[in-house]
Amino acid sequence: MNLILQQMTENKISEEEIREVFDKAAQFLPGTKYVVCKLDDELDFSGHYQKQGYNYAVMFYFPLDENVWDGYTEERMATLQTRCFPNATRLGVYAQKLCDEAGIPFYRPPIGKDHMTPPYITPLSVKAVGTKGGAGWIGKSDLLITFEYGPKITTLGALFYADNFTVGTPVTDNSCGNCHRCADACPWHNIYGNSWHEGVTRDDLVDYHGCSVSRYLASNNDSVDIPDVGKKVACCRCMMACPVGIRNILAVINSQNQEM
Repeated sequence: MNLILQQMTENKISEEEIREVFDKAAQFLPGTKYVVCKLDDELDFSGHYQKQGYNYAVMFYFPLDENVWDGYTEERMATLQTRCFPNATRLGVYAQKLCDEAGIPFYRPPIGKDHMTPPYITPLSVKAVGTKGGAGWIGKSDLLITFEYGPKITTLGALFYADNFTVGTPVTDNSCGNCHRCADACPWHNIYGNSWHEGVTRDDLVDYHGCSVSRYLASNNDSVDIPDVGKKVACCRCMMACPVGIRNILAVINSQNQEM
């Protein structure tokens, strides 16, 4: 028997117990939320993780912890992202520890770090987990637009096994309407302005090569070259331009500042 399935068969952990663990993990960083969806062939295109016994995917997400859209510069964005990415790693380590203690099979697939070589894909599309789990939709910028925080988030994707687990309602269409702020904000014109719905691909929305490679090569500002990520996430003009969720993000930031 697969080791993961054997572990779950022996432990018989309920959905309520798993949710208690996930709820505790979500308290690690202010404003953190999570959604769950079934692990399917679209998320696990090689079938590798399903063969190992995992059958659900979870996405934890938390808002940016500083207002950098007012008075935006790439340097400010790079400093923020350099802080937020390690926070996601720490959240993942904490969630892993809690799951290990509870006997929940839990795995964090590696995050894609190569933004210079096609096809620019990762072992687990966290954005797809977000739409399938009901967190939000894909914007014209190809960013995940969450209902609470818009695209101004940092995410953590993971897999787990459960006998049964209630999943979120998938989002299959966008709520962008006629808004084109993200497309207008891109100085390299890498965003086409098309609207997403189920079946629309990344290549229908953005020039990903232009965003990743051309954008990188065009910049001589090494101070925004974030370790393991590169320069593209120091741009984020499309993310900063999106108006969705700003009030909720500011509420989390203000609450955090008051506690400090």
